[in-house]
Amino acid sequence: MLNKNLLKAAIAKAGTTQEKLAESIGISPNTLSSRMTGASCFNTDEIDKICEVLCIVNNSEKADIFLASPSHKWEDAN
Repeated sequence: MLNKNLLKAAIAKAGTTQEKLAESIGISPNTLSSRMTGASCFNTDEIDKICEVLCIVNNSEKADIFLASPSHKWEDAN
């Protein structure tokens, strides 16, 4: 699950906008918006491009933004 707030912070830190980011990675602003709201998911190529454009090189930061946190329900079931 995407951490939308961390992605928005990374966009701001890079001094760009969602619209410019979308253009830079080759998708429409509407597609970027739907990915950020969780209506659809980023694919790995899009994630790589976003990290490149936003200069995100730290793997921990990438994971914090783009990977889901573990489910406590799964842990409780086992």
